[in-house]
Amino acid sequence: MKKHLTRGLSIGVMLYASSAFSLPLYDVVVALDGSADFKSVQQAIDSAPSDGSPYVVYIRNGVYQEKLQVKRDNVYLIGEDRDKTIITATTANSMLKPNGKKFGTTGSRTVNVDAKDFSARSLTIENGFDFPANQAKSADDPTRQRGTQAVALYVGKKGERVQFKDVNLRSYQDTLYLRGGHSYFDQSQISGTVDFIFGHGTGLFENSNIVARNRNDVKTGNAYGYMTAPATNIDHEYGLVFKNCHLSKEAGVPANSYGLGRPWHPTTRFTDGRYADPDAIGHSAYLNCEMDDHIYGWDKMSGKDINKNKIWFHPEDSRFWEYASRGAGAKTNLEKRPQLSQQQAEKYTTSNILAGWQPSISLGDNSQLKGEVLHRSMQFPASILVKDSLGKTLTSNTDAQGRYQLSITGMTPPLLVSANDNSGESCLRSETQRSLCASALVVEVNNQGETLGNVNPFSDLIVSSLAKTEGINGPQLLVSADKLPAFSHKAWQTATENFQQTFAELAAQQGISQSFDPVSYDAKLHPLMTSISQQVVHNRAYKTSTGLAAQTSLTDLSFKPIINLASIPEYTIDGIQLAESQQALKSAATRLFIVGDSTASNYEADVYPRMGWGQALDQLLADNPKLMVVNAARSGRSSRDYINGRWFSEMGSLVQAGDYLFIQFSHNDEKCNGAKKKRGPIDVANLCTYPNTPEGQPQFPQGKSEYSFQHSLERYLAFAKEKQLHPVLLTSVPRAKTAKKKLGVPLNPVQHVTKKRSDGGYQFYGSYTQTVKDTAKANHVPLLDMQSKVIAAANQKGEDVWKTYWLAVDPAEYPFYKNRTGRLDKPDTTHFQQTGAEVVAKLVLKEIKSNRDLSALAEKL
Repeated sequence: MKKHLTRGLSIGVMLYASSAFSLPLYDVVVALDGSADFKSVQQAIDSAPSDGSPYVVYIRNGVYQEKLQVKRDNVYLIGEDRDKTIITATTANSMLKPNGKKFGTTGSRTVNVDAKDFSARSLTIENGFDFPANQAKSADDPTRQRGTQAVALYVGKKGERVQFKDVNLRSYQDTLYLRGGHSYFDQSQISGTVDFIFGHGTGLFENSNIVARNRNDVKTGNAYGYMTAPATNIDHEYGLVFKNCHLSKEAGVPANSYGLGRPWHPTTRFTDGRYADPDAIGHSAYLNCEMDDHIYGWDKMSGKDINKNKIWFHPEDSRFWEYASRGAGAKTNLEKRPQLSQQQAEKYTTSNILAGWQPSISLGDNSQLKGEVLHRSMQFPASILVKDSLGKTLTSNTDAQGRYQLSITGMTPPLLVSANDNSGESCLRSETQRSLCASALVVEVNNQGETLGNVNPFSDLIVSSLAKTEGINGPQLLVSADKLPAFSHKAWQTATENFQQTFAELAAQQGISQSFDPVSYDAKLHPLMTSISQQVVHNRAYKTSTGLAAQTSLTDLSFKPIINLASIPEYTIDGIQLAESQQALKSAATRLFIVGDSTASNYEADVYPRMGWGQALDQLLADNPKLMVVNAARSGRSSRDYINGRWFSEMGSLVQAGDYLFIQFSHNDEKCNGAKKKRGPIDVANLCTYPNTPEGQPQFPQGKSEYSFQHSLERYLAFAKEKQLHPVLLTSVPRAKTAKKKLGVPLNPVQHVTKKRSDGGYQFYGSYTQTVKDTAKANHVPLLDMQSKVIAAANQKGEDVWKTYWLAVDPAEYPFYKNRTGRLDKPDTTHFQQTGAEVVAKLVLKEIKSNRDLSALAEKL
């Protein structure tokens, strides 16, 4: 088998393939509005590297007025949408070029493909010549064109291994001209009237719609047109072959008005003269095709003999065949509609028709996808969904070890593989518990062979990066989309290289010298990939404006981020550090786990000096040999969503008896105003829990106790009891606002309280701070009242101290905040910068030491 080095991938991801083809990831983008690399498709093609390497052009929606020339091998055009990405020109045979000569049939074409290994999908190619309007003109009208051939697509003599999928070819007379080589069309639409699929070349058409167009210039009883006009040389066994196609018609086309084809013997220059080619014994065949009532059978066609006299060529002298036709146009008169036998039909394989070439735009019959799902928290068996670039989906299941295999015949790469362990209601929504899910994008496919599509946290990060590059917020939205967008080759390459560079040293330490990626690694790398997959916490973030799962999140086992916030995230560790974090967690005598929201959580270095108090506490106790802080707080989470969004489930395998569990929620639980514009109903569905009544009674909609803040907190207490942990409840830290809702001190002493509103947005309201106290008292759990302690500390420091505690920074010093909340003129009164986080962390330590119920913990500080 041939080794194929992925274009541009410097570390050397290898593809072992039995059939090489262009990677279906775009190199450049074309957009009419000037927002992309090029404004014209021709400019993009002309800018391709001269080395003949695969070159993919992504064309955004628009009408491109171009007569396109493709003479470079290995070009792949991908349109954004078949019916909205249109390449068009208006040129008919008898129109004149600038030099005064007629264009002729060949010159009339909109797109000329005269190269090898060309591919195109999801676009329209049309010749905009208005045939009906032309025919409506009077015979003496000087603007009436006599030569009405108007080719949309011409595959020239050098055209070979040319493939199309999900394309629309549209004209009237002579829409598609296959002059040379072998061409393949799948799931496409071709429309026309006279001889609108014709030529000398071999073309295989599968699963396509062949549309006969209406016209108003035909006398009653005469033919409207002919589907094909093959000029196949007698030495070539196959010409124009249609399998599993639908021969349909436009409205107004009468019954018995279109022929399946007629024999074209093109006038050709020979040594003894110029006349109809006697060796052009055309071949057209229809197998398993649906035919509407406009089809009447085959027809004859005229030509010129050596003396320029008209002669007729008849269908019975050609190679015209049908097999298993059906529908109103399927008449089986054996004399006029010759039928293939079953034995003959079985020879019409893709390989036979296309002389051994297997198009890769639709994967062949022997194409298989297999892989393994590696994830520290997933349950197996899991469901597998494979989606191709045009939206075709296949499903399967893994075995108990997470392995799967299935056929991918007919699919169009790249392929998105999604694994869902079905432990929740959905991979995308989190009103209730979300499933654990991960994905991988399979770019390099072994056509007619076996392809690896492994799924793990690192492959999911690559998908997340590619989604973000295309303006899509997370892998699961790709899984839910009708079809996949085109993906950037550069983004895929960068994301893959980021992984390779991070884990290359770790692999080398285990005696593995080859580079590898998280999707196509082979069996001998299984132990390494299993190990590092077990050493990360993988999940997906939450998009506040939609309530849906978003981009991939990766942390080590102590919940410290291991990727930055770049569009294509870089790893902020090396692979060895994952194992070190795992070992530290395992060997620590006692661990203090923190669950909560953004006021406590860890942050990437990108957003410094923003910091959560839990992050600061971890740093303060970093050298403590008796206690390890595991700060699992997450930004934007409420007590309910922290569980439904599957952050809390990561705790189960990490905690051990005797550990401490600090629980601090409120900020996002308060988001219960259903009348708030845009986000209100989303917040209520996903984040909201309701506080207790003034009498200390839980409040929640009937039958939905999970909407009670107290009941939600008690789920954490139940977990602590089950795992023999020491739970501690903390009231939420305050916001930097006064009682009059102004910025600064003295801080409002009444915080985290919702009140009845005139818009009726709150179904229940009350004090979240008091609810935390109620819950601690009812369950006999230690309480740290951090709200009152932070208020007192801030007030004591005076007028402007809040600007050094909460996030109010100079964007000249911290450019990240140039256009974000948290800068001096637009401070963030909820989140802390480093100084404030450290103040809160020290207050937490002080409260632990002063709480008699936590004396055992205090001894470890």
